[in-house]
Amino acid sequence: MRTYRRHAVVVILIVAAVITPTSDATTLIMVALPLYFLYEISIFVSAYVNRGKVVSAE
Repeated sequence: MRTYRRHAVVVILIVAAVITPTSDATTLIMVALPLYFLYEISIFVSAYVNRGKVVSAE
Protein backbone atom coordinates (compact mmCIF):
# COMPACT_ATOMS: atom_id res chain seq x y z
CA MET A 1 0.00 0.00 0.00
CA ARG A 2 2.90 2.32 0.62
CA THR A 3 4.28 1.87 -2.87
CA TYR A 4 0.96 2.83 -4.47
CA ARG A 5 0.34 5.91 -2.31
CA ARG A 6 0.54 8.31 -5.29
CA HIS A 7 -1.93 6.23 -7.25
CA ALA A 8 -4.25 6.09 -4.26
CA VAL A 9 -4.26 9.89 -3.97
CA VAL A 10 -5.33 10.22 -7.60
CA VAL A 11 -8.06 7.60 -7.17
CA ILE A 12 -9.26 9.26 -3.96
CA LEU A 13 -9.51 12.63 -5.70
CA ILE A 14 -11.42 11.10 -8.60
CA VAL A 15 -13.83 9.32 -6.26
CA ALA A 16 -14.32 12.50 -4.24
CA ALA A 17 -15.01 14.46 -7.43
CA VAL A 18 -17.61 11.93 -8.54
CA ILE A 19 -19.50 11.68 -5.24
CA THR A 20 -19.61 15.38 -4.39
CA PRO A 21 -22.83 17.09 -5.44
CA THR A 22 -21.18 20.33 -6.59
CA SER A 23 -18.08 21.25 -8.56
CA ASP A 24 -16.72 23.31 -5.66
CA ALA A 25 -13.08 22.64 -4.74
CA THR A 26 -13.79 23.11 -1.03
CA THR A 27 -16.37 20.35 -1.02
CA LEU A 28 -14.03 18.08 -2.96
CA ILE A 29 -11.28 18.58 -0.39
CA MET A 30 -13.71 18.07 2.50
CA VAL A 31 -14.57 14.66 1.05
CA ALA A 32 -11.06 13.71 -0.08
CA LEU A 33 -9.24 14.40 3.20
CA PRO A 34 -11.16 11.89 5.34
CA LEU A 35 -10.73 9.28 2.60
CA TYR A 36 -6.99 9.91 2.55
CA PHE A 37 -6.75 9.72 6.35
CA LEU A 38 -8.60 6.40 6.28
CA TYR A 39 -6.10 5.14 3.70
CA GLU A 40 -3.16 6.18 5.90
CA ILE A 41 -4.75 4.61 8.97
CA SER A 42 -5.20 1.36 7.07
CA ILE A 43 -1.48 1.41 6.21
CA PHE A 44 -0.55 1.82 9.88
CA VAL A 45 -3.00 -0.87 11.01
CA SER A 46 -1.75 -3.37 8.46
CA ALA A 47 1.87 -2.61 9.41
CA TYR A 48 1.01 -3.13 13.09
CA VAL A 49 -0.78 -6.42 12.43
CA ASN A 50 1.97 -7.74 10.16
CA ARG A 51 4.77 -6.64 12.46
CA GLY A 52 6.73 -9.67 13.50
CA LYS A 53 5.24 -11.92 10.85
CA VAL A 54 7.53 -13.17 8.12
CA VAL A 55 6.04 -12.80 4.67
CA SER A 56 7.20 -15.56 2.37
CA ALA A 57 7.58 -14.90 -1.33
CA GLU A 58 5.86 -17.74 -3.18
